[in-house]
Amino acid sequence: MMTRARLLLVDDHALVRRGLAVLLRLDGRYDVVGETPSGEAALELIEQDRPDLIVLDLNMPGIDGLETLRRVRARGWSTKVLVLSMHDEAHLVSQALQSGANGYLLKDSMDDELFLAIDAVLRGQRYLAAAIDRVRLQESRIRPTTLTAREREVLQLIANGLTTSAVAETLNISPHTATRHRANLMQKLDAHNQVELVRIAASQGLIVLQGGQA
Repeated sequence: MMTRARLLLVDDHALVRRGLAVLLRLDGRYDVVGETPSGEAALELIEQDRPDLIVLDLNMPGIDGLETLRRVRARGWSTKVLVLSMHDEAHLVSQALQSGANGYLLKDSMDDELFLAIDAVLRGQRYLAAAIDRVRLQESRIRPTTLTAREREVLQLIANGLTTSAVAETLNISPHTATRHRANLMQKLDAHNQVELVRIAASQGLIVLQGGQA
C-alpha cells in the first residue's frame, strides 16, 4: 500500500485552510495531519507530528510565515515547506527562498498548480509558481541583512504598529531592551525614522506587512 504524504496547513484564514484540506483529502495521496492559523502553533505541531510538508501562509499575526520558516530551519527540521501566498513581489519570494522555502506558490494560481507544486517539493525539487518573474527574482537577490531572531520579532511588531513600550510588554522584555533593539535595527537597515525602517524592511522582504490577505 502506498504511503501517503503527511501535510500540515498553516494559514490564518479558516476558509483557505478548510478548502485546501478538502482538496487534498479528496485527492487521496495525502494525509492532512493538522491545520493551524498561527506560526507559534505550527512550530508545536511540527515538533509533535513531524509532517512531510508544510503549506505555509506568509501574512499571519504574531510570528509571520517568514519567521516561522526561519525557526523551522534553525531547529534543523527536514520538513519541506511550500509557501502559499498572494504576494508575488520578487524581494519577498527571494527572502522566502533564502530562508529555506522549498517552493513558492501563488494563491491566484492554486487551482492549476497546487498538486504540481506539492509533488515537486515532496520529490526534493524546488517549485516556483509560473507567474513569478524569474528575471526580477534574480535581480532582487540582495546581500542578506544579519538580524537576530529577537530583532526580527521586534521589527515585525514595529511594522504591525506597536509602540516601543507595547513591544516590550508583548515580548516580556524591558522598555530599555526594546529601545536598544529598535536602535540596532535602525543602524543595520540604515533607517532614520520608524516609517523608513518599515519601508526598507518590507522592500528587502524581511517582514510581511499586515493589512492585506497573504
